[in-house]
Amino acid sequence: MTYHKLWFQQTASRLKVLRPFPPFSVVQNFIREYLPNLIDYMDGQGLDLSDPQHWWESIHIDGILELENSEGETLRVAAGIIEQWRNANAALRLITTPAMAKLRRESLNVSQHWLFYVSSRKPYPESLWIDLLYEQADTPPPETGCTIIEVTEPET
Repeated sequence: MTYHKLWFQQTASRLKVLRPFPPFSVVQNFIREYLPNLIDYMDGQGLDLSDPQHWWESIHIDGILELENSEGETLRVAAGIIEQWRNANAALRLITTPAMAKLRRESLNVSQHWLFYVSSRKPYPESLWIDLLYEQADTPPPETGCTIIEVTEPET
């Protein structure tokens, strides 16, 4: 797990918006059925296939968030951290597939999937994440429910 992913999960946990991952069997069965090539890729990378974290990361889910928008509606979102822009479009293509839409809807009970592109070499402040998460919760989602969000620190 990269430091950005760890910082993101710690911040989301402190904000009390991070929810537990579903059982490992959910992601494992899904990938085996719909994305078996990912197993070969993970194995080829030398990843420990008994570690659920590698499976979740392979489908760009680093956390399940539960937020409330300004209208008081609860929103469950899958969130992934992308650290290299060249990987962002490939990740977006994967998460917008019909299979991933089915996983979100039927197994994860999430309505959207946000990919956060982070480029800073240091952690982002908690206040930035608060503003970003709740701004995004109030933004109408694209038709697919999936989007890339560039995380940038405001200029001082």
